[in-house]
Amino acid sequence: MGDEDRVDLEKDLEDLEKIVDELENEKIDLDKSIDLFERGVKLAEEVKGELSRAEARLKKVVEESDLGLNVEDFNLG
Repeated sequence: MGDEDRVDLEKDLEDLEKIVDELENEKIDLDKSIDLFERGVKLAEEVKGELSRAEARLKKVVEESDLGLNVEDFNLG
């Protein structure tokens, strides 16, 4: 993951956190809530894609190394 990718990921995560904070504010109207939710879902999908690409790169590095490392999937759920 290059510096530009890391910056994009960090910015996307910050934006996603701001959206969550806004959605938790009970004073916003329904239309704005829906717009924020849609934007949040898109950002979450982008973040997931960025993390998947990073994971694939890491797996490739480990598999191509001569260090005898094992690769295991990590699931949060």
